[in-house]
Amino acid sequence: MTERIKTFIGGLDERMEGGIPDKYLTLVCGRAGTMKSSIAFNILYHNAKENGLRGVYITLEQNRKSLVESMVRIGMDPRKITGKGGIVVVDMARLRKELEDQGKQAEINWPQSIITTVNNYKMKYGCNLFVLDSLAALYSITDFKTPRSDVFMFFDRIRDLDVTTFLVSEMLDPDKQLFGQYGVEDFLADGIFHLDMQRDERNVNLFLSVVKMRMTKHDRAYYPVIVDKEGFEIVTQ
Repeated sequence: MTERIKTFIGGLDERMEGGIPDKYLTLVCGRAGTMKSSIAFNILYHNAKENGLRGVYITLEQNRKSLVESMVRIGMDPRKITGKGGIVVVDMARLRKELEDQGKQAEINWPQSIITTVNNYKMKYGCNLFVLDSLAALYSITDFKTPRSDVFMFFDRIRDLDVTTFLVSEMLDPDKQLFGQYGVEDFLADGIFHLDMQRDERNVNLFLSVVKMRMTKHDRAYYPVIVDKEGFEIVTQ
């Protein structure tokens, strides 16, 4: 039996054999405003709180203070996790801004810095789960001269970390159903969560589909998503 990492999204785990296979690399995809970061943080938060797992969340866009405040508003305060579990939020957005102000951003090998950061935390404190937020931000500051090869190598090096990984991926043109900027990310990933928005009269509703999850029986239906202080839940009826 494959060990599974629960998403703690109500109604979802039982529809994919209990969760995401451990050590998988999963894309969390959608256009802006579809709560991709919140969904990814939710998985880290509840696994730390309920299962004692340790996670690293690297943000390349939103600063740490803003991110934590946003998560607290929906009931996920990483500072209140007790026991052996925990979440480390690494603010590479601040480093990115400081280097940009100094004109030194291009001097940094960002993929290598990300891999090194996660590996260091894993060696020192332990790390079971990792979120990178986001691929679009990484692509904007990294010159991938041969994208297909470079993205493959980056994904492969993440797998070498031997942790369960979530890569936040913004879909710039959702109508084309491209889950990554270079069109290869969906082939390289083990799983894909797609978050979509639909307008109903005056309301905008959020939907979630498990588009792909290797070695897992799952349906690909789009389920409405609700979120409150109790967490995330899909509506199945």
